[in-house]
Formats: sequence, C-alpha cells, structure tokens
Amino acid sequence: MSVTGVLLAVMCLGVLAAALGVAAATDLSCRIVPNGCAIAVAAAGALRAAVASAHHHDMMPLLSSAGGGLVVLVVMLTAAGLYARAGHGSGVGGGDVKLLSAVGFWVGPVGGLLVVGLSCAVGLVGWCLGRAIAAARAAGGAHDGGIPLAPAVAVVVLPMVLVCHVGAAPTL
Repeated sequence: MSVTGVLLAVMCLGVLAAALGVAAATDLSCRIVPNGCAIAVAAAGALRAAVASAHHHDMMPLLSSAGGGLVVLVVMLTAAGLYARAGHGSGVGGGDVKLLSAVGFWVGPVGGLLVVGLSCAVGLVGWCLGRAIAAARAAGGAHDGGIPLAPAVAVVVLPMVLVCHVGAAPTL
C-alpha cells in the first residue's frame, strides 16, 4: 500500500478510536450516543474499505463493508422491533443501533454479528458489576437501569480492529 494509503488507514483508525471514545463517555454520563459519532465511525470504515478496494482493484472490501453495516442494522432493528412487540419497550437505544451498524462498516457482516453479541455480553457484565458496586455503597442504581452499550462496543471493537484488520480489508 502507498504511503498515502497507510496514512489514510491510520487516520481512519484515529477517527474510529476518537468517535468510540466520545460515544462511550457520553453514553456513560448522559445515556446518549451522539449521531456524529456513528456517522464518523461509518464514514471512516467506508473510506478505509474504499481505499482497500482501490488498492487491490477489487470491490470485495467495499461490498463487505457496506454489507456489514446493513446486516447489523437489520439485526438490531429486528431485535428492537420484536422486543417492543412483546411489550417491553424498545430494548435498545437508537444511538446504540446506529453505532453498532456503523461498526459493521469496519468488520463486515460476520464480524458485525460477532460485535453485537460480544458487546451485549460485555455490556451486561459491566452493568451487573456497576449494580453490585452501587448496592455495596447503598447508593442505588444509576440512571434508568438500562445498559450503556457504547462503552462495551468500544471495548470489543477497538481490539478486534487492531488485531484483525490493520492493513487488511474488512473480511470477518
């Protein structure tokens, strides 16, 4: 890959890390995932895939990237819809849906499904630990009892991208 391609890839990784950091911090403090974070993650992932496609003269990285975003979006919207239909509310925030879908642009369809599962597991563990600590301090639970998912997404995605995708096309 050219020096320009490497610099673009590094910049995209920086955008991913920064956007996930902001999303995690905001979700923890306000239970909001800013739209700008999801847009930045998706744009950086799509740009990275476009550069890989151009470099390899192959559309597969770009198609895998777009497919990842779409597959995760459909899965998350379906899960939220089924949960709501069962009368339990939305089950997941819209910001979490958008952020997870954006991450799909980095990891492709299979990796996106893996991120959804691992993020939910990590988020649940973090939520349980937080509740246990709050109970021990007799301070009660935080906010509305929901799980801030963006920190879990960041904890799952950043190592996955760094280990599996640095210098490679999104093919998980």
